[in-house]
Amino acid sequence: MISAPFAAAPARAVEISPFFPLPNSFDVKGPIKDGVLAQQISWLDDGIAAIEKARAGAAPDKLAELDAQLAAAVKERDILKSDATGRDAELARKNLVVTNINRWINGLARKATEQLKIAILKDGAERDAAERRHIQLSQQADELEKVKHQPEFEAWGR
Repeated sequence: MISAPFAAAPARAVEISPFFPLPNSFDVKGPIKDGVLAQQISWLDDGIAAIEKARAGAAPDKLAELDAQLAAAVKERDILKSDATGRDAELARKNLVVTNINRWINGLARKATEQLKIAILKDGAERDAAERRHIQLSQQADELEKVKHQPEFEAWGR
């Protein structure tokens, strides 16, 4: 039987947004599973703090939306931080991690494409900066994709 926090997949609430921006770096320290898990927990903690801060000055009509985002983010963080053991708990954590990695890869790809468009349309220093940023963003997306295919990461939850 699956325990309550793992019974249903979380809503697709934690999207890349002003509250949950793409991380500035994707350094994975230590074992891949632990490093990615720690980075995502930190990302969620930062977003939760941003939502709580935004709630203080939000218009009443925006409170329900912020509360829904907050609840979903807290649920995701609780699943990732849970000390529950077993295959179902590990698979729930891995599924959240992979979902967020895929969101980050897609976000990086969109930003890389924007930079490529700038590089094509501009000239001089602006073009050179956009080309460098395109390369950097593409490399970050490639590195995240490689993380998902590391043998120890793929074995997680099996």
